[in-house]
Amino acid sequence: MTFAESLKANRWYLIGLLFLLIALFAKIVPDMVMDWFNDENYSHGFLVPFISGYFLYNRRNQLQNLRVTPWNPGLIVIVFGLIQLLIGWLGTEYFSMRSSLIVLLAGMILYLFGIAVFKAMIFPIAYLIFMVPIPYIIYDSVAFPLKLFVTKVSVAFLKMVGVVVLREGNIIMFPATTLEVADACSGIRSLLSLLALAVAYAFFLRITPLKRWLLICSAVPIAVLTNALRVIVTGFLAQYWGEQAAQGFFHEFAGLAVFGLAMGMLVSLGAILGKGQLLENKGPDATGREQGTEVGEQRTGKGKYLIVGLLLIASGFYLNLHSDIAVPINKPFVQFPETVAGWRMTGESTLSDNVQKVLKATDVLFRQYVSPEGRLVTLYVGYHGGGKVGGEIHSPKQCLPGSGWYELSSQRSQLDVGGKKLNLVRAVYQKGESKELFLYWFAVKNKTLNDEYSLKMAEITNSMLYRRRDAAFVRISIPFDTDERGALEAGERFIIDFYQVIQTYLPK
Repeated sequence: MTFAESLKANRWYLIGLLFLLIALFAKIVPDMVMDWFNDENYSHGFLVPFISGYFLYNRRNQLQNLRVTPWNPGLIVIVFGLIQLLIGWLGTEYFSMRSSLIVLLAGMILYLFGIAVFKAMIFPIAYLIFMVPIPYIIYDSVAFPLKLFVTKVSVAFLKMVGVVVLREGNIIMFPATTLEVADACSGIRSLLSLLALAVAYAFFLRITPLKRWLLICSAVPIAVLTNALRVIVTGFLAQYWGEQAAQGFFHEFAGLAVFGLAMGMLVSLGAILGKGQLLENKGPDATGREQGTEVGEQRTGKGKYLIVGLLLIASGFYLNLHSDIAVPINKPFVQFPETVAGWRMTGESTLSDNVQKVLKATDVLFRQYVSPEGRLVTLYVGYHGGGKVGGEIHSPKQCLPGSGWYELSSQRSQLDVGGKKLNLVRAVYQKGESKELFLYWFAVKNKTLNDEYSLKMAEITNSMLYRRRDAAFVRISIPFDTDERGALEAGERFIIDFYQVIQTYLPK
C-alpha cells in the first residue's frame, strides 16, 4: 500500500488522532502562540508552520508513491514524547511541553507509516522546532555574551574613528550620555528569526549540502555584524545629537532597518552560492523518490491507530485530572522580625505590579538590614506555593542580566549552618561601577538547592509524589567596592543568624 492509499483508507482514524492531539495540546499551543504575539524574539513563530507546510506540500509527489511499512519501534518514540510532555507539565517547563508535539508527530509517522515516509517528512517536521521559544536560561546564557561582544566591537570602532567613549560591561559611556546595549541590540532577537528564515531559504535553493550549511551558519555573523552597526550608529547619534536622538522613533526604526539589512545580506549570499536558482516543486530531497521502490509492503493494522489513540487519551486524562495543591506559607512575611541577632531593619521595598504579575509569588519579603558594624545587607525571600495560579521562581541568571547586571564570577558552595550543610550560590555581579555579592539558594521542603536543574527535578518529583510544587528563593546581596572578602564574611554571618528564622516561615 502506498502512502496516498494509506491516507485514504485510514482517513477517519487519522482525523480521530488529529482531534485527540488538538485536545491534548489545547492548553499548551495557545500559550505558545501568545508568546509569538507578545515577545518580539519569537514573532517569526507565526511563519514557521506555514513554511513547514509548504515544505511538506513540495514533497507531495514523492510522498504519495512511497510504500507504507510501519515501524514498530516508532511506538517507543511516541511513549518518549508523552513522557516528555508529562514531565514538562509537572515541572511547568514550557520548552519540553511544546517540543513534545514535534516528537509525537515524528513517532506517529514512524509507527504508522514507516521509515521511508519519515525520511521524506523529516525536514518539514524538524523545522517546526523554530516555532518553540527556547528556555530563558539558555536564551540569557547566549544573549549576554553576545551583548558584551557587540559592545566591544562597537566601542572599538567608535574609538578608531575618534569618538571619545568608555565601556563598562555592556554600558557605553560618552562624555554627555550613557547607553546600555540591551537584548534588542545584542543580535539574539534577529538571530532567532534570521536562523529560521536562513534554514528555509537554504533549502529553497539548488545548492550543495556544504553551501547550504554555509548559508545557514552565516546567519550568526550577519546578525551580530548588523546589530553592531546599529549600536555604532546609535552611538554617533547620542554623541553628536544627544541621547534623545538615539531613542524613540529612531530606535524602533533601526530595529526594522537592521533586520532588513540582515535579510538583504542573507539573500545576496544565497544568490552568490546558488546563482539565485530556486528548487523545483519536486522538493529539495529528490533522491528520496528511490525509497518508493522499497519492498516488503505492509498494511497499517487498525490496532496501531487504537494503541496511539489510547495513549493520547490516557495522557490527556492525566494532564486534566492531576493538579498540584497550593501549600500556604507557615505565617506571612509581614510578621518577620525587624531585629535578629543584632541586625536591624533599615528599610523595606515592594515589588512593582508588573514584576509581581510576572513572578506571581505567594508572599515576598524584601528588606534591608544593617549590622552593628554598619554593613548593609539586602534580604529577599520569594515564596511560591504552587497550585493553578502559582508562578515560577526566576533565577538570578535570568533576572539580573535582564536588568543590566553582568556576572563577574559565580560558583556553587556550601555553608555550615548549625551543623547542617546549606547549598548556595556565591556570585559577584556588576552594573556600571557598582558591584554586589549575591548569596542565594532555592528551598524545597527540607532541601536547599544551588542550581536551577536540581530545582526543576525536585519540583517534578514533588508534583508526582505529593501533588505539591511549592518552593522558595532566598537571596542575600551585599554591595562592595574592593573588599569582596569582607562582603562575603558579612553575608555568611547574616545567613547563619537568619537561617533558622527564615525556615520557620517556609513549609516542610
